[in-house]
Amino acid sequence: MYPSLVLSAALLAPAAPLPRDATPNATGPAPKVLALKADASGSVRVIGTIPVKQTVTNTYFVMEGNQQVQKNVEQDIVTTQYLNKTLADFNGKFATAEGTALTLDEATARVKGGATVLASADGKPIGKAWPQSVAADTVVMTAEGLSHAQIQWGGPPYPTTPAPRLTMLSTDAKGTVMAQTTSHPANGDVGVYYDEMQFEGRAIRGGKRLGGYGYYGGVPADAKVVAKPLADLKFDAYDLTGKLIHKSEVMKRLAAGGMVIVAGDNRLPDEAYLKGFHPDLIVLVGSELVLPTPPIDQTKKKPEPVKELNDPKAPAVAPFPPALLPPAAKPVAPVAPAVQPLPAIRPGIIKQPAIIRGNAIAPVQLPAVDPPAPAPAVEKK
Repeated sequence: MYPSLVLSAALLAPAAPLPRDATPNATGPAPKVLALKADASGSVRVIGTIPVKQTVTNTYFVMEGNQQVQKNVEQDIVTTQYLNKTLADFNGKFATAEGTALTLDEATARVKGGATVLASADGKPIGKAWPQSVAADTVVMTAEGLSHAQIQWGGPPYPTTPAPRLTMLSTDAKGTVMAQTTSHPANGDVGVYYDEMQFEGRAIRGGKRLGGYGYYGGVPADAKVVAKPLADLKFDAYDLTGKLIHKSEVMKRLAAGGMVIVAGDNRLPDEAYLKGFHPDLIVLVGSELVLPTPPIDQTKKKPEPVKELNDPKAPAVAPFPPALLPPAAKPVAPVAPAVQPLPAIRPGIIKQPAIIRGNAIAPVQLPAVDPPAPAPAVEKK
């Protein structure tokens, strides 16, 4: 009977938020990880910037020949919009990770002293698998306006590092664990230590943060995201207390994929982000794993260029049916033109030529010619 009671208790007891070797099937985009805390005025605010890609018209003066000509050129540039909202300004919905609805005042009271918050990345309710990564009483916010936001960090009451990224690693068709990476890794330039030993890209000692500096991530917005095998990447792994985990242990635990936290730069994320997560989660720190924040695209849509007839990429033009083609013309042998007879030459009298000298016309002196001898006279009988 004792085994039956144990089995019944196991079936009725709530499952752990994220078992050590569980790989839940996450749906929808991963939520944003926020570390919120009330400022000096008692307000809980979300502050940051939002990159926006826009089309602007710039004026240039160029020389054409000896004349200066003004030209207007349209260019796409990335600007930023400032974000500064209280929780009430988002006009969103709040609940705990286990699904209990919260009022705005209840949610604000829970995070005033500092807490981890999961916020929807697309304004829609987050998938059921993502809340399994945090404690049951963690606040989950569903609101719009955070999909492209870069949240402020550095200086009280804000965390000392950029926000980490919650992600689900999966395997490809061959069973290889794949991870999203950037084509332009961010470079870390922070002097850091770990258990009295110096390491590159971290700022902790014995699990305690030494500090850091910075404001926003350094990955360019136009960097591309590509999938690479996790085993081929350079990264360090930690538990939530800052203890280093050997890479072989990481690959063993993630052999079938799994949910992990990826640092926002080359340092272990601030404890303010990690206090709400399940202790079994692994934190990955590596420059290649820091992804760019895509800007909101507000550029003018340019019409597609017309392909030239000799463009090899242009679609082939279907030939006319043979029945519609005109009959082939037979070649005609060239005909030689008829030879016109020369006009008859008639004898004429050549008059004495003249030349023009000034305004007078002087005859040309021809050599004297003896007159013909007269015919002999014929006597008449």
